[in-house]
Amino acid sequence: MDNIHSAASLVGRLRLRRARKRPVRSGGRTASRIVAILAVAVMIGGATAAQAAASSGPSVILNGNTTDIAIMGPDNSLKFFWAVDGSSTWNSEVVASVDTTYSVPSMIVNGNTIYIAARGPNNSLDFYWATTGTYAWHPETAATADTGAWEPATIAGPGSAFSTPSMILNGSDVNAAVEGPDGSLVYYSTPASVSQWSPPVTIAGPGSTFSAPSMIRNGNEVNFTALGNDDTLWFYWALTGSTVVHPEQVAGAQWAGSAPAMILNAGGVDIADVGTDNGLGIYWEAGGSGTWDAGTVAGSGTAFSPPAMVLNGGGVDVTAAGPDGSLYDYYALNGNATFSVGEVAPPGSVNEP
Repeated sequence: MDNIHSAASLVGRLRLRRARKRPVRSGGRTASRIVAILAVAVMIGGATAAQAAASSGPSVILNGNTTDIAIMGPDNSLKFFWAVDGSSTWNSEVVASVDTTYSVPSMIVNGNTIYIAARGPNNSLDFYWATTGTYAWHPETAATADTGAWEPATIAGPGSAFSTPSMILNGSDVNAAVEGPDGSLVYYSTPASVSQWSPPVTIAGPGSTFSAPSMIRNGNEVNFTALGNDDTLWFYWALTGSTVVHPEQVAGAQWAGSAPAMILNAGGVDIADVGTDNGLGIYWEAGGSGTWDAGTVAGSGTAFSPPAMVLNGGGVDVTAAGPDGSLYDYYALNGNATFSVGEVAPPGSVNEP
């Protein structure tokens, strides 16, 4: 990732049109293991934007001196892999057996505990946890013998979840958001130390949501974004603990085409999305302003998976599958109106649908 180089086939289609610049943050670009593996995280079986919700891509976190990956395995199982940084040896665990997992998992770390959420049988929403280093996986709903087996704790029963979940640590609570029944957007919450999952809190009602959501903690707020009706893109925010939700439309009709990615950046929010023309766009809002600016990271016909995005030093990396099963990474410093583009993997590296 240090050697971001020009890709002639894409540079001609890069069109960045930022209306204003974000403040430049101190420090240059710092390559990290998570940025490199972030690129892998969008290799979701070659799915197009429209197919992404049914894909089986990985979730990846940095956990101390290890990198942890969770992914849907064969026959709708759930698997977990981990490696010590600097080692090429990957260890594997079976989290849940066959016919248990029906979405890309979401994974976070809380101190020395790993949490995983995924859509379960009959559109339920299931939850798993383990202590780092032991990888003996437990249900949160009951006190059971430590068998080393992964077992689910149900967040929400059948008919509740219709997308990959998004999960965050919000103070001392764990929050999980998902596309709910009838195209709604809902989230659930529990104290991190016990199993007391709340009833669903509605962020947006029926007919509002058509993708997996992305969720972040933003100071004393929780922020959500998802694809809306008629290929619109929406952003929602609520104060932690409040059920009062404030919606903002980020992009108009026939503009957004994939599940979005979202990060907190320099006091504002950045959202990346693959458009209906398979271009890669970026949107940002200065903290709480309610005004969204738009830019183009890569032009039409360049992006063929939902993006992944990470804050990296003083700028942003955005990565997505490219044409013919390739994989590209784009990087720009905050305040710089030019994204560099690098080929992470050549054509044929991501499976075609």
